[in-house]
Amino acid sequence: MAATEKEGSALGPLLQAALALPILVVPVRAGAAEVGEMGFTLLGYKERGLMKVTEPILWGHARIGEDWEIAASAAVDIITGASPQVVTNVGGKPVQTISGASISERRLTSDVKVGRHFGDFTLSASHTSSREHDYLSTASGLEGRLDLNDRLTTITAGYGRSDDRVRSHDDPTLDQPRTTNEYLIGVSQVLSPVAVVQSTLTTARGHGWYNDPYKFTLTFYPEGGAPAFLPDLRPSQRNTWAWTTRYRHHFPATHMTLQAEYRYYHDDWGIDAHTLEVALHHALTERFALRPALRYYTQSAADFYSPTIPKPAPAVLSSDQRLGAFGGLSPSLRATVRLDNGLRIEGTAGYVHNARTLHFGGSGSEAFQTLRAVYGILGISREF
Repeated sequence: MAATEKEGSALGPLLQAALALPILVVPVRAGAAEVGEMGFTLLGYKERGLMKVTEPILWGHARIGEDWEIAASAAVDIITGASPQVVTNVGGKPVQTISGASISERRLTSDVKVGRHFGDFTLSASHTSSREHDYLSTASGLEGRLDLNDRLTTITAGYGRSDDRVRSHDDPTLDQPRTTNEYLIGVSQVLSPVAVVQSTLTTARGHGWYNDPYKFTLTFYPEGGAPAFLPDLRPSQRNTWAWTTRYRHHFPATHMTLQAEYRYYHDDWGIDAHTLEVALHHALTERFALRPALRYYTQSAADFYSPTIPKPAPAVLSSDQRLGAFGGLSPSLRATVRLDNGLRIEGTAGYVHNARTLHFGGSGSEAFQTLRAVYGILGISREF
């Protein structure tokens, strides 16, 4: 399954969260040469009537001596089910037609990140690879982190580049490149002994093949005549900007921590998106904690999104509803248990509801069909 099939899906943020294994600044224990954590995470995701994803992930991070940090992960995506393939108005109203054949895919991915401390400055290098039969991707990056003001302020800057190849099991001749350069700058500030804020700006410049080889548009015209049929046709470049701000505030008297996050996204395809998540981490005991959360997402439609083909047919057009205007709500609940032997067990259950009626500022794209999905994440880890 090409990466374009995953872009904008409800699963994307979940996979990113499960695979997000940043190098952590772990306090070095007296006399210890190494300190870190290893774990295993199993992610499951199921859309009503559509895709099902199972993803086992093995991960770890460690600080070696005073100067070195390393983090790594490996995962397998096991994807089954059906996928929307054609948007047609044969019944008078544009609707998605589900592919007849059941999809069965596997994606192998791995990443590693190594960091070196130079006093208050840390330089890190990373490499990621992902392989499936119709999509190949490799990415590398550099990141610098500078601690200031007795580590109360941290400034981060980074650069990454990905080189991808888009293929299709329906078209053996398809083998198209896509390259993306991404830049990041961010700052973290400790506001008080119980509050911290982090804000990050990222921009990406991409060019190459963005068409989804598995999506098509079929339009019948009221006045009659031959219907129009088009494959997915998108611009050959995509420039994106994103601003993310996170705030944490701990309330010692109640053993609760407020976690709030806002993300604004804009690209030159015409999409503006807002994500707001609020969570409350509650340490009920020294060993057990709960974290209820609620996420809201809304986006505008891409300039070239249309569920029907106008006359004359444009040079770029996509009926992929993930490029339409819609909104979504996703409540979740995470439970964490720490055992005497040093094991930590985490379980998360969540629900995803995307609909045009949840679009902020009015109804979204009329042809958007409501998506409902459930997901669960189970993880076990141990510090060493």
